[in-house]
Amino acid sequence: MTIAKRIKILPPATFRPMSSSASAGGSSQTIVIFLALYIILVLRRVYRGYKGARFSEGGTLFSLVVYVALGSFLSILSFFEGVSVILAVPYAAVLLVSAAWSHKYADRRISFWRGADGTVYFRGGVLLYLVYVVGFVARVSIDIVVLGPNFLTTSPTVELTSTALYATIATDLLLMFGLGLLIGRNVRVLRRGRLIKQGKEVLPDSPPPLQPVFGSRKDETGTGV
Repeated sequence: MTIAKRIKILPPATFRPMSSSASAGGSSQTIVIFLALYIILVLRRVYRGYKGARFSEGGTLFSLVVYVALGSFLSILSFFEGVSVILAVPYAAVLLVSAAWSHKYADRRISFWRGADGTVYFRGGVLLYLVYVVGFVARVSIDIVVLGPNFLTTSPTVELTSTALYATIATDLLLMFGLGLLIGRNVRVLRRGRLIKQGKEVLPDSPPPLQPVFGSRKDETGTGV
């Protein structure tokens, strides 16, 4: 028997194209998982902001870029869903005003200290993160309810009803407010971190007491400043 007769020729494989419903279901699951993981990561940073975290200029800057990118994407997406482009002006105004206020607020509420190994730690400003989380979840929820879980892959020509449109504008403004708070907070953290590296700010050797969300700042002796 020749070698050719011993070789079994397999029939060609048949490929079945994925149906549109299966493709949409897969993309929906991917989007939901991504959003869920992102929210979990933000909540983790909220926890670290409360307990204390090691200062990293690169990590703080990277987080800031991610927040701005996702927040800007969701707000721009609204303009393709029927929101007037004119509202970009109040969106930007809310963002800038909240960032300026947060920059001042964070300076009074964020505490730095130096660990036994010389590492710089900081904590505080948790309320600013929570406002952003509420705004982000609210904004995403509107699109999921109206357009479905695969709203990021839906053709950006779908116009919202009047009720959904007003809800989108309201959550956009809340998201811009929360995003501005995080921008101001992270910029303040970066500025103070650079001052510490330059030796222009003396740090305690233990974590200072947590500052109240509202009210006057307390120093280490408990007196108001």
